[in-house]
Amino acid sequence: MFQSIVEASPTPTAVIDGASFRCLYANATMRALGLELGHPLADRFPEASDERLAEALRTGEGARLRITGPEEVSWCLCLSVLDGGPSLLVTLRPAESESSETAHHHAREVSHRVKNTLQLVSSLLTLQTLSAKDPDMRRAFQEACSRIGTVTQAHQRVHAAARGSLVDFGTYLRDACREMESHFAVGGPERRIAVTVDGAMLPVDSVIPLALIVNELVGNAARYAYAAGSPGDIEVSLVPREEGGRRLTVADHGRGLPPGFEVARADTLGMKVARAFAGQLKGKLRAEPNAPGARFVLDLPF
Repeated sequence: MFQSIVEASPTPTAVIDGASFRCLYANATMRALGLELGHPLADRFPEASDERLAEALRTGEGARLRITGPEEVSWCLCLSVLDGGPSLLVTLRPAESESSETAHHHAREVSHRVKNTLQLVSSLLTLQTLSAKDPDMRRAFQEACSRIGTVTQAHQRVHAAARGSLVDFGTYLRDACREMESHFAVGGPERRIAVTVDGAMLPVDSVIPLALIVNELVGNAARYAYAAGSPGDIEVSLVPREEGGRRLTVADHGRGLPPGFEVARADTLGMKVARAFAGQLKGKLRAEPNAPGARFVLDLPF
């Protein structure tokens, strides 16, 4: 499931060998830029030579390297070492100064391809859900459909409402929580979701990962915080921090977390997804008691 999300991401993403710098995996967006499996990164991005990549790695994890890609569009290439090594994660971000018509045309083309990919994945998962006979299997496919739906909604919001490099995440958050509230009410107990948002113009690249985190944390609270058949409230807030950045909080007043629960050790798929995207956003995710209930807090640097 995680690979499906990465595959459909609008951010060009690849995994390369740390020694030869050859491509081991490229998502749909990166393949659209012409990077082929088994080929060195420099085949498509000549400025990303082995020497320059090695030098960037020596500067530390998360090193950036400005390059010129297809059609002369400028990119910031970001490198990080995957857990366990020696493979490297590569993501491309449009350079902040890039404003040519070529870049806009390319963005529209990539957006169209990503939208088609998301619709295809969603259709396949829906068909699989309908054909599954085991209740647990159907539930798993339904959760997968929910994640794909979150990605699709966030993607559409980015390309419909983006102004420069920022997106009004507050409006998206309110709309998404209202939709989740309606979804939970169908065939189940009422789950009222109270949303507090202040100053939520966020970087474009943060919208989809943050939307997925909200989807996982709110979904977990709706399913597990309260006894079966009992109503319960969920509180979602995204507000500035005094020391800089923002804080996302998802809280409930239910049964609380299991004894000894730690975000870093949680092995459910939902928590793995939330933890992975929190790391991508350079955020710090933690859980704490809410007396009664539970609270998940994500501190973001932006």
